[in-house]
Amino acid sequence: MRRPRVLLIKSRSLATKLKGASMPPLGLLSVAAFLRSRLGAEVRVLDARLEPDILRLAAEEVRQNRPDAVGVSALTAEAFLAGKITAAVKAADPTVPVILGGPYPSSDPEAALADPNSDAAVIGEGEETFAHLVRVITEEGPRWKAPAVIGGVAGLAVRGEAGVELTAPRPPIQDLDALPLPAWDLVDYKKFWKTNGMAAVGVRPYLPIFTSRGCPYQCVYCHNIFGKAFRGRSPESVAEEVALIHKLGTRDIEVLDDVANFDADRFDGTLSLLLERNLRSTLNFPNGLRADIVRAESLDLLKQVGSGDVALAVETVSPRLQKLINKNLDIGKVSRTIGMLADRRMLSRGFFMLGFPTETEEEMRATIKFACESRLHLALFFTPTPYPGTAMHEMFRRAGKLPPGLSTIDLEFTAAPFNPTAMSDETYHRLYRSAFLKFHLNPGRIFRIARDGPFGPDFPLRAFRFFRNNLSFGRLRESA
Repeated sequence: MRRPRVLLIKSRSLATKLKGASMPPLGLLSVAAFLRSRLGAEVRVLDARLEPDILRLAAEEVRQNRPDAVGVSALTAEAFLAGKITAAVKAADPTVPVILGGPYPSSDPEAALADPNSDAAVIGEGEETFAHLVRVITEEGPRWKAPAVIGGVAGLAVRGEAGVELTAPRPPIQDLDALPLPAWDLVDYKKFWKTNGMAAVGVRPYLPIFTSRGCPYQCVYCHNIFGKAFRGRSPESVAEEVALIHKLGTRDIEVLDDVANFDADRFDGTLSLLLERNLRSTLNFPNGLRADIVRAESLDLLKQVGSGDVALAVETVSPRLQKLINKNLDIGKVSRTIGMLADRRMLSRGFFMLGFPTETEEEMRATIKFACESRLHLALFFTPTPYPGTAMHEMFRRAGKLPPGLSTIDLEFTAAPFNPTAMSDETYHRLYRSAFLKFHLNPGRIFRIARDGPFGPDFPLRAFRFFRNNLSFGRLRESA
């Protein structure tokens, strides 16, 4: 087989409430590294966050380099630009295969393939599925879309006679250590050091890492991209990547795992090995540790390695709602974990959702009270968002709470325009706003934030944006 040429493009949201925040395209860089390793592919990566005119650049890249396949990765809130990118690619070359990937097509393949300029979509993990598809495209040429050919590629959504069809599911990758490290040479990652990442500590040199995939919990709002079986990398594999990140110019790392501490022995073993190899870093956990299984010895090790932002996803303190959303968190143990972090002066951030379907004013007030009386340094209060393909979406639908005419920009994480409760909009919005103000305008908390937080000089501006973003309700319309 000849060496394939592949163009990978990361879509972004054109009209976002989350100004100034972005992450390097870690998923695409992992796919790129796998394509190189498995197929010897020649890969180019474009990121809409880094390019002033991504549509023109994508079209030029297609016309000049004639890739065998183009992959476009998107979150749900990035779908609007993804559609413009696929159109620009097809306008440059109507014959080039365009494949969608990422959380958007994985959670809602029918909507993704409603785009006439997309030919197929990768469902779930991208490395093996996309590499298999690229090999088929390269070997078969125009025949690749024949049902008998593409049907042999597991893990895809394709158009069939009956509409959008799924090929056989592809098993999750079990040996994560066998995956090559991300292809950081394909993107100017230092440009992301001028913006916020997912952690709360501000603008600084940082890079992201996955140390595991999959989450066994059954939360109704989860996209479930990596499956329900936890798969952890070995401490040796993680240490190898941390050493690479140090060589790339930073010791500040954002760990993007869904539940990094699910296997506590592996978690502690990784931290111990980083200490043994003198790979002290500032480790941030912006997606959160599972708060009711955190061990004191784990925090002691993390403190020694280096701790930045440790997020804890609490969501609600209502036992009824904890069952309703399948989170089933032990709130007593959560309080203990918050206390352990505070005692060690480790920056902690709580995630809370206000306004689940059927949530009462009393339940919402209880969650706000818990947050405000806790020893957390920071808190984010989210409106539950009904992403297509999740159980939360079905919960909204059954409750008759799906607003008409939704735009993908409405499906961002903060200040989304939903009120699925029985409360009036006025009451709901008042409580939502009061949660932010009451929590963050506490003088004692402000002192502890200044004392314990590893914040940079951009903190005042970020604090302003934080309040502006999260106290605004309503819909931002997408525009070109």
